[in-house]
Amino acid sequence: MKYHYQYVSKTTVRIELIPEDKKEISLIAKLSQGEEDNEQLMELFRKGLESYNTGTILIKTKFMNFPSVALCIYTISTRTIDNVA
Repeated sequence: MKYHYQYVSKTTVRIELIPEDKKEISLIAKLSQGEEDNEQLMELFRKGLESYNTGTILIKTKFMNFPSVALCIYTISTRTIDNVA
């Protein structure tokens, strides 16, 4: 799957899922028959968001063209690293 990004704000990006083969085209077609909160669909947007900006956490999606285009609202993960002495 390829992803097309469009920056919207510091916490929002527009992501378009672009299937690359017949299997992915079939998956998007199948997902279009389901619900917007489908876990498999959310995972595709999480992966797209992560490749756009590592360390992000997807909070909410607002579909512009279900199921392939959505505004993805995210936050930056604040992980801490403990130094081992």
